[in-house]
Amino acid sequence: MAAGFLVPFLSGGLIKAQQIRDEYDENAGNIVDAASAKYNAQFEENQKAIELQNANYQAVSEALGVPMAEIAAKEGRLNEVPTNQVIEHVKENYSKAFIDKVQKKSQEKEFKLSDLGYQTLFSQDYATARKNLKTNRDWAANNLNKGAVKSISDLYLAGDEELSEPTGIEKAQKFMFGDRVTEGTGVVFDQAAAQKIGDEITVQPKAISGTTIEERLAFTEPVNIGTVAEQDKAIANILNIKDIKLAEGGGLLFPVRFRNEVLAIKEKAKEYALQFTTLKGGTEVVNVSGLMQFAHNELAKKIITPIADRFTGYKVDTSDIAKQMSYRVMQADSINLNSDFYKDNLLTDKDFVVKDLSEPDVRGVSTGATHGIVVSQNAANVMEEEIKNLDSMSTQKLYVDYLPDNLVIQTPNGVVPLKTYYKNIFALASY
Repeated sequence: MAAGFLVPFLSGGLIKAQQIRDEYDENAGNIVDAASAKYNAQFEENQKAIELQNANYQAVSEALGVPMAEIAAKEGRLNEVPTNQVIEHVKENYSKAFIDKVQKKSQEKEFKLSDLGYQTLFSQDYATARKNLKTNRDWAANNLNKGAVKSISDLYLAGDEELSEPTGIEKAQKFMFGDRVTEGTGVVFDQAAAQKIGDEITVQPKAISGTTIEERLAFTEPVNIGTVAEQDKAIANILNIKDIKLAEGGGLLFPVRFRNEVLAIKEKAKEYALQFTTLKGGTEVVNVSGLMQFAHNELAKKIITPIADRFTGYKVDTSDIAKQMSYRVMQADSINLNSDFYKDNLLTDKDFVVKDLSEPDVRGVSTGATHGIVVSQNAANVMEEEIKNLDSMSTQKLYVDYLPDNLVIQTPNGVVPLKTYYKNIFALASY
C-alpha cells in the first residue's frame, strides 16, 4: 500500500491537499484563459477575412463580371486586399487579353459558370466557410473550460497511443487532489485544440486540381516581343547577316538558310519576354535587342554549342552552293571523343566512322563534302531522342540545321544524309 504517500494526509495534510487542488484549478484556469484569448482572436480575424473575400467578390463581379470574380476567388486573388483596391489588384494579376477572353466567353449564349471547370461556386464556398467557422466557435464554447482541460488532453493522447490504466498511487492522487493539471497538460491541451480547430478557414479551396483555367478557356497569353521590324533588326545583328532585303510591313527578308534559326530565336524569346519588359508611363516597353540576344544565347547553350563540341573541324560551309540551300550547311572533319556526349551515351569511334564519300558503299550521297562520317543506328537513336525532347518544332529544325551535312546513315533504302533521315522521321516539312 502507498503508505508513504498517505503520511501527509494522515498527519494533517488536508490543507496541503487543498493547496494542490487549488494549484491544479489555477493551472486549468490559466490554460483556458490563454486558449480562449488565442482562439477568440483567431475567430474574429477569420470572420473578417471571410467577409472581406465576400465584399471583394461582389466588387469584382460588378466591375469585371461574375466569371472573372469566380476565377479570382478560386485563385486566391481576393484575400487580404482592401475592397477599394481589389479591382486594380485583379487587373494587375490578369492581363487585359485574359479578362477580355473571359468576358467574351461569358457572353456566349450557351455559357454556364460550370464551364469554368470549378467543382463549386463562390457562393457555395462562402457558405461552407461560414458554417465551418461556426462549428469551430461551437467547439470552443463547449470545450474551452476548466472541466474539459484534462478530458480533452487525454483524448488527444489516446489518439496517438492507448492510455495505460492508472496505478494505485495515481488513483489515490486523483481521489485526494482531483485531475492532475500541470504545464505539460497545457501543452497537450493546446495541441488538441489546434488539431480540432485547425488553420484559418478560407472561402476558396487551397488548391485546384486538373487543367489550368487558361487550358479550359483555350486561351494563350499574347506575348509582346517587339515589332517584327525590331525583332528582325536585332536578329540580323546577332547573326551578322548581310544579304538581307526589306519586306513589306517594315520587317526583313532573310536568306532562306537562316529561316529556321530566326524562327527559333523568336519562339524562344516568348519564354523570356517578361524579363525584358518594363512599364514606362503606363506602357509596356520591351528591350528587343536584349531579349533576342538572350534567346539566341539560350539556343546556342542548349543546342548549337553541344553539337559543335562533338566534332573536330566543325564549321559553316560558306561556299556559293551552300548559300543557295534552304538550311544552314555545316561540315565536320571527325569526332571529338573528349566530348561528354560520347561518354554519357556509351558511344565510341565505331559509332562514327570517317569514310571517303567516293567509296562504293556511300557513293552518290550528296552532302557537299568529299568525305563523310557514317553514323551507327545506336548513335542515330541517341540524337533522335534529343530531338524528340526539344520543346518545339522550331528548335527541332534548328538542331537538324546545325548537324554536319556530311553525317550519313545506312538505311534499308541505302545511305542517306542524317539530316534527311531526321527530316523524314519528324516530318520537318519546311525543308
